[in-house]
Amino acid sequence: MKKTVIVMLLAIPGVLAQANLLLNPGFEEGDTGQVGVVPIPGWNSWGTAGWHNTDAGAVIDTKSIKFWWDGIGMWQDFAATPGRTYVYSVQVIDSSRDTSPKNWDLQMEAEFYDASKVQLAAVVLDYFDSTIQPDDTWVEIGGSLTAPAGTSYGRVILRVVDWQSGIAGALYCDNVSVYDQDLYGQAYAPNPANGSTVLLSLANLSWQNRPARNLADTVSCDVYLEAEGPIIDPNFQSAPIAVGVTSSTVDLALAGVTLQDNKLYTWRVDSTDPNMGGNPIVTPGEVWTFQIGDVAPVVNAPDHYIWLQNDIGQVTLTGSYTDDDKSSIVRAEFVEGNHERDPNSIVTFGTHIHDSVAKTVSVPVTISNTAGRQANGWYGFTLEVEDGAGVGSANLHVGVYGTCLEAALEDPTDTTIETNWPNGLHGDINGDCKTDLEDFALLASSWIDCMTVKAGCTP
Repeated sequence: MKKTVIVMLLAIPGVLAQANLLLNPGFEEGDTGQVGVVPIPGWNSWGTAGWHNTDAGAVIDTKSIKFWWDGIGMWQDFAATPGRTYVYSVQVIDSSRDTSPKNWDLQMEAEFYDASKVQLAAVVLDYFDSTIQPDDTWVEIGGSLTAPAGTSYGRVILRVVDWQSGIAGALYCDNVSVYDQDLYGQAYAPNPANGSTVLLSLANLSWQNRPARNLADTVSCDVYLEAEGPIIDPNFQSAPIAVGVTSSTVDLALAGVTLQDNKLYTWRVDSTDPNMGGNPIVTPGEVWTFQIGDVAPVVNAPDHYIWLQNDIGQVTLTGSYTDDDKSSIVRAEFVEGNHERDPNSIVTFGTHIHDSVAKTVSVPVTISNTAGRQANGWYGFTLEVEDGAGVGSANLHVGVYGTCLEAALEDPTDTTIETNWPNGLHGDINGDCKTDLEDFALLASSWIDCMTVKAGCTP
């Protein structure tokens, strides 16, 4: 009986569809780098005045998109059905680290097309106006639009705009969404991620809800969880493990759940919108799964900045990892990734040191040039740690420059140097990125010197 029910459910379009119709909506996938140069999975773009970044304080999860000029934007297409209403939103922040009284603004647009790529509708849904929004606060903008007759697919567009004078600074965008309004209230973003393998020590289930249709209301959820055999039961014959949850998380121990090793679990979150002034709206969740088992190592490796000395840069790459120790570590090493530098520069690895007790990995690296070449640049590496469950990895970069000042000026994410250079407020006369007695000595040594003979200075 269970098997028959599964087949019937899978045949109903949209029953198990993701609530958010966009791919990579939070920009978590893909390497960081310049928009238009480094691909961002799921997204198309025009212009290059943007950065796929991990700037602290300007991301909701781990990555976001930074825009710093008009003439740039991003878009993504999604399958759409005529007569269905779609709800759009994006989170925008104006960071105080990279702002001005008149900053760039952002508009969100919705478009629909037929199968021949003929545009059927185009509407600007909402604006983010930096002059009225507070700094360092995520603000959601968006709206809704009904797909006209003949629609084959929709498009969501983020566009940087300027309708003021004296524009400067930058904006950050994250967590873009497009929902079928009928599934607007469906829970999304499960943790553990759908289809993932997790540790037996998993303590919580969590997810995200869309806001209630009336913002004064609070969405509540009923959570179902079952251990499965070879067949998944999306009907959840057992009672929910928690009801009326408003916090978007369930503590498994408090819910009386004891997980079993090497088991497949299915879970579902049904959401109830009180819909003040009308009838409550219950939106069944999609069926998510996770497996308890051996998990690949989780790896961390920080970026480095080094300065050339005698045309040679030397650095020790370091990283760490965590693991469940269910299977042995068979490999732990740094490997070369994508470099942005002169192809004739040379990268030489020393001997890797793997401390299996402290779970750390390190290796000395020498970066040098050849005759007449420069080794300056942005070097990519990846720390890979492998056990029986798979390979855990983390990307890192090494910025190699002649001086720290050169590094700061070349790094588009270094907003401190942008605000302090070249107006001299930092007092760094010798360009070593420190204001100290050496700078004072240089200033004192030329205290009464003539700046230029053109000024006609006299002793």
